[in-house]
Amino acid sequence: MLTHSIQISDILIDDSRFSLRDYVFDAAPDRSCHINSFDTLGILYPIIVYEDDKKQLHLIDGKKRAIFALQSGESNIRANVLPQTTPIADLIILILCNKRHEIASSAINRIQFVYFSNSLNAAESWILNSLCIPFEFKPHRDFFRECDRIYNLPRELKLFCHEKKLSLKQMLNLSYHPLELLEQLVKWKSSIQLTASILDEIASNLKDYFKRENSSIEDFLDEPDVREIFDSSLSPREKTDKLRQLIHIKRFPVLSETNSRIMKTIEDLGLPKEMRIKWDSTLENKNINLTVDISDPKQWNHILKSLNSADVKEALGSVLEEL
Repeated sequence: MLTHSIQISDILIDDSRFSLRDYVFDAAPDRSCHINSFDTLGILYPIIVYEDDKKQLHLIDGKKRAIFALQSGESNIRANVLPQTTPIADLIILILCNKRHEIASSAINRIQFVYFSNSLNAAESWILNSLCIPFEFKPHRDFFRECDRIYNLPRELKLFCHEKKLSLKQMLNLSYHPLELLEQLVKWKSSIQLTASILDEIASNLKDYFKRENSSIEDFLDEPDVREIFDSSLSPREKTDKLRQLIHIKRFPVLSETNSRIMKTIEDLGLPKEMRIKWDSTLENKNINLTVDISDPKQWNHILKSLNSADVKEALGSVLEEL
């Protein structure tokens, strides 16, 4: 590999076909370390560029060095120039070695690097064996299509996936939700507390709700009870709880109404605090769980009297009918 002194202005940096700017989320950069090193020691190692068939020079490694030299007023920089005959697989491995920490830091980065490699027309069999397996993916016939779905998620959502370390399966599930819904969920990130599970829950429930009501995210945002939540002075956690509850009621109106009636029936009984009545809120199991906590034998007569009352018997019968 020959080393040349080349003009920095001739190098494609961000526009390089090998730039990972749109494929890998970097860790927080420690710029001062590099700048101090360059200031005191200079640029010790040449950058690496690839010369294509049109004689254009694409940066492969050394972006910080090239930018520092450019900002320092340098016009030339030492570079190792790889010829166009260099196998694409060798170039990808070189990039992977230089950026291994960033690429391996999250599933979304690994998936996007696979997508990046595929976009360079590397052989799919090589990608599967040399990248996917070391990345601990289990590739199958539709794997590249799945990578494409995930890559085309909104960028802010992909950044969320990177920060929260979402798995391939979690991101693939998100990719089947409407794009406008996903974009809105990301916008809510500053107002509510979003975790991976809450994001999936809200997206799934809203998707089903929109389908049933033949509505959209715009219609949902215009609903007064939704605006009331986001316009309130509640904390992000409180807004999250209220939003989830509201969406659940809209998604399961019959279920929510039935549970509300059951809860009111039980609350109206005014049972002793030692007695608790529970039921399956999904309404799938027709049974009631009655629990009695006694710390003093004298409590038993009072509890027994409550259990034998006509009001309790009528209320339990009503609950069972609801179930």
